[in-house]
Amino acid sequence: MALLFFDLSLLPSPNPNSRLLAAARALELGYAAVALDHPHRGLLADADRCHTAPFPALSSLPLPPSASLHRSRNGSPASEPFRQYTRITLSLDSAAAAASALAPSAARLLRTYDIVAARPLTQAALDHLCQSATEIDVISIDFSHKLPFRLKLPMIKLALQRGIHFEIAYSPLIDDVNSRRQVLAEAKLLVDWTKGKNLIISSAAHNANEIRGPYDVINLCAFLLGLSMERAKAAMSVNCRLLISKATRKKHFYKETIRIDRLLPNEQLNSTKYKVGDWIGLDPANRGEAHSGSVHTIKVN
Repeated sequence: MALLFFDLSLLPSPNPNSRLLAAARALELGYAAVALDHPHRGLLADADRCHTAPFPALSSLPLPPSASLHRSRNGSPASEPFRQYTRITLSLDSAAAAASALAPSAARLLRTYDIVAARPLTQAALDHLCQSATEIDVISIDFSHKLPFRLKLPMIKLALQRGIHFEIAYSPLIDDVNSRRQVLAEAKLLVDWTKGKNLIISSAAHNANEIRGPYDVINLCAFLLGLSMERAKAAMSVNCRLLISKATRKKHFYKETIRIDRLLPNEQLNSTKYKVGDWIGLDPANRGEAHSGSVHTIKVN
């Protein structure tokens, strides 16, 4: 599998051009994909459906020479198109808020985004996300401020068992000294407990100046957070690809893609029409190549 690097959190900015420049900077530095993040706090309404528009020129035009050069240095194929995903990050201040925002009734709205993240603001919200939330893909923890809750090993293990990812943003590591000290004190505990499993590293950048090249981030996290080089690399590549693959599969296939019909006695199953290979090997991380949510009919005896 090709080595592809991801930055799954580019935040909006008051300057409408800032995120475009940030995405262009990520492309130039050799990233294969970014996620355009939409932070949200409060009740969800129909108006909160995804309206985030990607930047077509970044994905449709040939890679600029600088991007091809960085891809080559990163060990990433220049032939891989630059992908842009959409993301919503819900700030949740209670278990009730988490249960409401992530209830089945909100699923259709949340699935208009490629990635659903949650940022707990209280102990109750964190515990609920680790134990019960089914609609989230990643728990994003803001380590730039003193945490309003305690990280608990049993809860972290439970979330990992349920396939949930955890996210650490590296932009505070290149910010002021106080932010850096706070990140190191709290984030190393999460790193130690996850051992890099289901851990992703994102920039949470508001502008292009906050984005660093993949190997700069890998070295930074390995040195400051105690991750091995391989686990730091996985947190920006393999783990991100796995997150997107699971998120896409859940949104497009879960409970809505296969209908089972009973074969009538005088009918036979047409093995040329229904092929297992049509579903096996699908890589939903390749946005645009995944199947839509349409119903496939499979007849069985």
